[in-house]
Amino acid sequence: MNPMEFAIPAEDKQAFSQYYAKKIAPKCRRYESVRQAAAAKYLSRRKFSAPVTYIGLLAFLAFFALTFYGAAILEFEDGVFFIGFAGAFGSGALVVTVNIWAGNEIGQLRAEIIEEVYPLLLGYFGKRFALNPPGLPGLDTYMDYGLFPKFDKGYFEDSVRGQYLNVPFLLRELTLLEHKGTKDNRPQYKTLFDGLVIEFELPKRFSANIQVRQDKGLMGNGFMQFKQQLSRVKLEDPTFERQFEVYSDDQVEARYMLTTATMERFLSLSRFYGGELEASFKAGRLLIMIACKHNYFEPQLDLLKPLDFSDDIEQVFKEIHEVFDLIKALNLDSRTGL
Repeated sequence: MNPMEFAIPAEDKQAFSQYYAKKIAPKCRRYESVRQAAAAKYLSRRKFSAPVTYIGLLAFLAFFALTFYGAAILEFEDGVFFIGFAGAFGSGALVVTVNIWAGNEIGQLRAEIIEEVYPLLLGYFGKRFALNPPGLPGLDTYMDYGLFPKFDKGYFEDSVRGQYLNVPFLLRELTLLEHKGTKDNRPQYKTLFDGLVIEFELPKRFSANIQVRQDKGLMGNGFMQFKQQLSRVKLEDPTFERQFEVYSDDQVEARYMLTTATMERFLSLSRFYGGELEASFKAGRLLIMIACKHNYFEPQLDLLKPLDFSDDIEQVFKEIHEVFDLIKALNLDSRTGL
């Protein structure tokens, strides 16, 4: 595919086309013959693994039903339960094994290509860009921002570090869970947050702790203020006040930071993200939490197609430009106000 045909911003087409020809296209050519061989072997093995998988799943269901019959009806007599259990385990193991065998080689090649090419793709945006760089901060680092709900378990997935308009940022996929007891000796969790956290280092100086929270109603807002031990900041925009609650330890600086234009930008971003957006300014940094279901920076590479990385390129541009748009929308590169 001609890189000029990629669905990326028009202002990037010429520059990225040259970058693609120099950095990415040679990798595609080098891996193409290897990809063809791996794809042919995978498709050949699928002729065996596909029917085995189908038959194995039917056998698993039949043996599982036999297991239930032996336990619930025969009350573990006559060995029917154990026959069913062994059959279900064996058929399930067969399905897993045959699919690993069929896809192992092409899966390893896919991982190798992604590991080599993805950093090159991010490198187009600048030397400061990196996917899952070493030495990333842990969850505890973000607790001081005061945005996280009380949770029992949390974990990050993909992270991207970068810089735009001289504003360094770190974007991370985050899931926070609450323990809800056990079932069948396994812990059960409720998802409290699933989405993005983006931390920006701001060029402007401020000392206040300012939180922009979703309006949670009279009771929820009262509890929030008690828990935060911050004072509520009354602002002039009634539309903003209906959507957000602002808390701070410095009323004057909070109003200085949250100008009329800034409040409109937050409202616009909230509409764009379906209302699931909160923010915290602290110690020269801004943390934005956005609840969303999209899996960011998930490789789209399909080795059954000729290599051109078009799907990955278009997705990465879209996701990176969402961060760029945040920086521009909130005027984060400004040294005064927002």
